[in-house]
This record gives sequence, C-alpha cells and structure tokens, in this order.
Amino acid sequence: MEFTYENQGSNTYLVYRINATDEVDTMSLGMLTNNKITGLIPAIFTQMDEDKFIKYNVSAKVSVKQFFSGVVNKKRLIGVFTGVVNAMISAEEYMINPANISLDLDYIYTDVSTCETNLICLPIVAEEEKLQDLGFIFKSIVFSTQFDQTENCDYVAKILNYLNSSPIFSLEDFKKVLNEIDGKGQQSKHITQAQEASQSAMPQQTLVSQHTKPTEISKPAVSQKATPLEQKQFAQPQQMNIPQKTVDQKAVAEPRSQEEKHISMMMLLTHYNKENKELYKKQKKQKKNAAKKKVSAVTEPNAVINTDFAIPGRASATIQQPVSKSVQKQSGTASMIPAMSAKQEVTSQPVQQSMHQSMQQPAQQPIMQTVPQVRAANFGETTVLNVGNHIGETTVLSSMNTQVETRPMLYRTKTNEKIVLDKPVFRIGKEKSYVDYFIGDNTAISRSHANILTKENEYYIVDTNSTNHTYVNGIMIQSNVETKLTHGTKIQLANEEFEFRMY
Repeated sequence: MEFTYENQGSNTYLVYRINATDEVDTMSLGMLTNNKITGLIPAIFTQMDEDKFIKYNVSAKVSVKQFFSGVVNKKRLIGVFTGVVNAMISAEEYMINPANISLDLDYIYTDVSTCETNLICLPIVAEEEKLQDLGFIFKSIVFSTQFDQTENCDYVAKILNYLNSSPIFSLEDFKKVLNEIDGKGQQSKHITQAQEASQSAMPQQTLVSQHTKPTEISKPAVSQKATPLEQKQFAQPQQMNIPQKTVDQKAVAEPRSQEEKHISMMMLLTHYNKENKELYKKQKKQKKNAAKKKVSAVTEPNAVINTDFAIPGRASATIQQPVSKSVQKQSGTASMIPAMSAKQEVTSQPVQQSMHQSMQQPAQQPIMQTVPQVRAANFGETTVLNVGNHIGETTVLSSMNTQVETRPMLYRTKTNEKIVLDKPVFRIGKEKSYVDYFIGDNTAISRSHANILTKENEYYIVDTNSTNHTYVNGIMIQSNVETKLTHGTKIQLANEEFEFRMY
C-alpha cells in the first residue's frame, strides 16, 4: 500500500490512489462511506477525470509509531490496544473483511489527549489474503516499547501472560483483560454484584409485607405467659427506671477552697456574688504588688545582684550583696562595683576569714576586687572563612574544559526563549502531558503540532497532521514528511515564529 498526505485548508488527509489493476470491494467501501464505524476512520471516495482516490481525514491525530517513539505509560498502551480491538470487532459486525484493515503502526492514528485510536480499512481486494496474527502483533508492540518506570508496570506482565497462555487469540477475551487492567471490568463486576444483592433481598421484603402487618413489625412480641409487670415494661419502655449518676451542682459551682480558685473577669460576670467579688479584688491587688516589686528590683540602686568572686586558691562562691553608693560616687561610671558588708552569711569558713580581713583594712585603701565584665560583641566585623586557603590564586582549566560543543536549539521570537533540543524526537504542541515543549498561550497550535528529529547529527522537522500546518522559510511543508533544518532556518508553527540555531 502506497499512501500520501494531502493538506486541504485546515484538514490533513491520508490519500490512496486507486491503480488500474486494483479491484475495489464495493460492499466494504459502501459500509465505510455511509456508516460511522467504531474504531475505523471513515473513507471518502473521490474521482478527478480518470483518477480515483480514497481519502481518510487524519487531522489532529498522530501515528502510533510517533505516539510510541518516547516513553509509553499505561493510559497510552491500553488506549491503543483497546482501539485496535474495537476496530476489529466492529469490522466483523459490518461484514468488512479484516484482511483489508491496516495494522501498520504508521497508519494507525491516535489522539494524544484522549488516547482514542482509529484504524483505516482499504477496500481493495487483495490477490492473496493473509490472516493476520493479532496476538503476535500485540506481543511485538509490547517488546519494542519503552515503558514508564515511574508507575507500576504489572499491567505489562498481565498482557503478556494472556498472550502467551492462550493458544487461540480471542478478541472478546483480550478486551476483558484490557478492561480489567483499565478498571472498567472491576466497576462492572461491582455493579452486577450490587444488582444481585438487591434482587436477592427483594423476595424477603415481599414475604414480610404479605404475611406481617406493619403494627406487628413495630411492636415487640409479648408472650402469653408473661407477667403483668413484663407486659407493662414492653408496652411502656420509656417509663423504665434507669439509674443515673447524680452530680452535686453545689460542689461543682463552689471550689473546695478560695485559694485554689482563680477569678477572671468573665467568671466574675457569669458567677457574680459577694465572695467572688472580694476574691477578684484581692487577686488583682496581688498582681499589682508583684508588678511593682519587679519594677523596683530593676530601678533600685541598692538592688541585690549575684556576683561571683574569684578568690585565689579557694573555691568560688556566689554571694548576694548590695552595691555601695560611695563606690558609685567615687567611680562616676555606670558600672557597679560590689562592696563587702557585715551582714553577709557564707557557709565557707575560708571565705569568712578573707571577708573579715578585708573589713579591718583602713578606709583609705581601695578595695581591690575582681569584677566579671562582659565583652561587647562587635557586629561590624566580617568573619573570614578558610584563611589558610589561597584565595587570590586562579584555577587553570585544562584544554578539555575549554572545548565547547555545539548543540541545537530553537529561538522563540515571541518570548525570546531558547529551547534546547535534547531528545532524538522532540515534540512541540499544546498537550502538556505529551509534548516536550508546551505552548499554552496560542490556541492556533495543535495538541501535537510538530516533531524535530535528530539523525546522525542532522536535524529534521516533521509536521504531525497539525490543523494550521508548519512552514519552513515561508513555505508550508507536507505533513509527516521530514524537512531538513540548518542554522538560521525560519520555522513557523501556525502563526508562532521560531528560528533553528546551532550553538
């Protein structure tokens, strides 16, 4: 079969020219042109002079070969296989010869968004009809496909187990396997189970409604030998005495002691009485006194502070002492020098002797004491890291590092983006889950608009049946035909301008 592509307006057609030696299957052609068959693309028969053509509208669809050129996930594989199975089943229903359906991956087309797959049927009687082994075709697709390893690939093993275990391939059985993998089989199974359960429950309800009155169902059965007390309990269940725990409300309302009770403003308003009022005033006064003590402890010059004395040869002891006013006047500074007082009580005897000796000294002699001082932090300096390293030296790169490899990229005129073409097949379009470069701000771009191929350091662009087509240096290129790119080539996808560059 020799097909060509033809662009007419916004549509892309797969075209087959009928040769003089071809015998057209008129019955199959009539079925394809007059019916919408599930899984099959409708055929259009045209004639110009003596030339006859059969066309198939494949706009906005890509071939399965292009669809499977990268990493394939579960949705894509199940979508393609289900489409092929549905097309073959529909062909039998419409009495179309399955041998006329093409299973070449170049001529099986799918929607990149929904993964809905359609086949083409060429109604030409072949000289020798060959039965197609569908099981072998599905198996070869599985073995030649690269699957997404980020998801659970158990579905691949289930497909292969069925294909290897079944000596005779059955479309209906294989469709059940695909539905179970896709979750459709489980949903239908749950639905049937629910229907069976509801149907089995219906006879029991009808049996009760026929032989039992509603009043008999609502009332409990009373034995004829029951005592009057039992009958009264069945008749009036609401009058049964149920022991309940009594709560002493007075105990809850009043605490055990007023010392344990804290009165807030909200509690005073909700439980107002004379005792709560007095207790609230008392607690408020205690808070004010405590606040005053804290303020006076900070502002008083004779505030008691903790000072650590460093006595040579002795263990250090913490002594609380007031600050002498005379020392403050003599120094005239803000630093407070602690002075010794006779009222200090220290358990350590050596410390007492040293204090006694210091108090017997004449007043003219200055008191020499070690005062702990805090060194102020300098926040203006910068910490130098790794002082030992030679910061001023320059690392000399080898000749291997100075080599720069050229790489291909696209320059997008609208946004000044530089798009690196880092894959053998680089896809461009607006279907985010499928393409490598997503264009979401231009509705004229197709879901899968074009691919850029890398072959032996040569670069080509292929239009993938886009609606608004692809232009190279101002000339529209034919769909699914490779067009070579060189540095500076102008590319236009619909009305979006790019430039191919090598850097």
